[in-house]
Amino acid sequence: MRLSFDRLWVVLALALPALLSLLVPLPAVDLAYQVRAGDEILATGALPAVDTWTFTIAGTPWLDQQWLAQLLLAAGYRVGGWELLAVSRAALVVLAFGLLLAACVERGAPIRIAAVLSLVAFLLAAPALALRPQLFAIAIFAALLWLVAVRHRAPRLYWVAPVLVALWANVHGSFVLAPLILGYGWLDDRVAHRESRTSLVVLVVGTLATLLNPFLAGVWQYALSFGTDPVIHDTVSEWQRTSPLTVPGALFYGSVALVLLFAWRQSRVPGRVRWPDAARLVGWASIGAWAERGLAWWPLAAAFAVGGIVGRVQPAATTPLHRAPKPNAFNAAVAITLGTLVVVALPWWRPPDPLTGREGLLSYAPSDLGQALRDSPSGGRVYAQQTWASWFEWVAPGQLEFIDSRFELFPSDVLASYARIAGGGEAALTELTARGVDSVVLERDAPLVEMVRGAGWTLVHDDADGVVYRKP
Repeated sequence: MRLSFDRLWVVLALALPALLSLLVPLPAVDLAYQVRAGDEILATGALPAVDTWTFTIAGTPWLDQQWLAQLLLAAGYRVGGWELLAVSRAALVVLAFGLLLAACVERGAPIRIAAVLSLVAFLLAAPALALRPQLFAIAIFAALLWLVAVRHRAPRLYWVAPVLVALWANVHGSFVLAPLILGYGWLDDRVAHRESRTSLVVLVVGTLATLLNPFLAGVWQYALSFGTDPVIHDTVSEWQRTSPLTVPGALFYGSVALVLLFAWRQSRVPGRVRWPDAARLVGWASIGAWAERGLAWWPLAAAFAVGGIVGRVQPAATTPLHRAPKPNAFNAAVAITLGTLVVVALPWWRPPDPLTGREGLLSYAPSDLGQALRDSPSGGRVYAQQTWASWFEWVAPGQLEFIDSRFELFPSDVLASYARIAGGGEAALTELTARGVDSVVLERDAPLVEMVRGAGWTLVHDDADGVVYRKP
């Protein structure tokens, strides 16, 4: 078996993201409660309308815009457990960055450069690639980029874009970015003096397609509230301004500087950088700087733009994949090795776990603590750290949590109460009593542990992950 160097680069761009996605545990912080929500939708045939999982905001209206992603996650869990969901994450990642590679090639970038751009984009976006509704959105985002790239070669295919936008509006609030992607296609056509009526109609229809959801225009208010709600900005780190002092922030600002420098240098040659490309880069960089949650989109948008500029600087000189030159056995051996590693990384080879499926498959999912809560009397009021709450909501649905990952539902007084309890001290015990908490689940070194122990709470479970105390 022989393989060309170009084909090897394609294998690298697909196999490495797949391998790393399989090796990194699935964070249960958002995933577990999404699976529970989808499972309840499947069981009842209706979307949740109010909160029934917590005791601090019970009955609060819940606009569950991510319902379709939850259905898909719950269906995947029913079919193949957490193991299938882990493989699904890898498949979504490969789909997203494979489409990005294809879009860069379509825009004229040589295959090797397109593969490098895809790999760099994957590395920059890696912190945002947990399995949650946003990952479905990232795959749709990449698919829209590819459709924009092929819109002239396959104009009929471009009409798939509004369908994808409609799906996006039912899986994640980032659907508000769809008009920006389609708007670029129209502006690029106008500036290049190409036929632009089709791209304009697709833009209009695609924007209207965001209303094809159970909540109609209400999803726009829901989505935009995340960017403007001061409570969310003050509480949730993902919605705070991107700081260059963090690793993701430093990588983001460094990549922005390099990409803008490259674009500026190429702009000195007429025709290489069109103003829609420049506006696109500045716009997506601004979204990334606005909030850490925006870092998910910059790597794909930047790679797409750079691929187009490279295509004008150096039109693809490599032979198409089906006629790739100079195949050799070494390239094939590398590809086979990577494929073997992907198979070895599949979760079914790991030792089983009764709750997490396989050992090490989930993070933020303390199995024994979850089992202790599951064995507790139904209807208990539980205080647990927010990063564990999603897992406990799935594993012990009979218990009511203090707070979970749906930050948009919780008013500032509940969030402040949660923070005071986390800080320990007499104020924490007062808050626990006022809120009627009867169980706490804590890490062993949490400040609250000494307080509840000193107040006579009963230790009902103790392991390496943490402790469970129940009020006497």
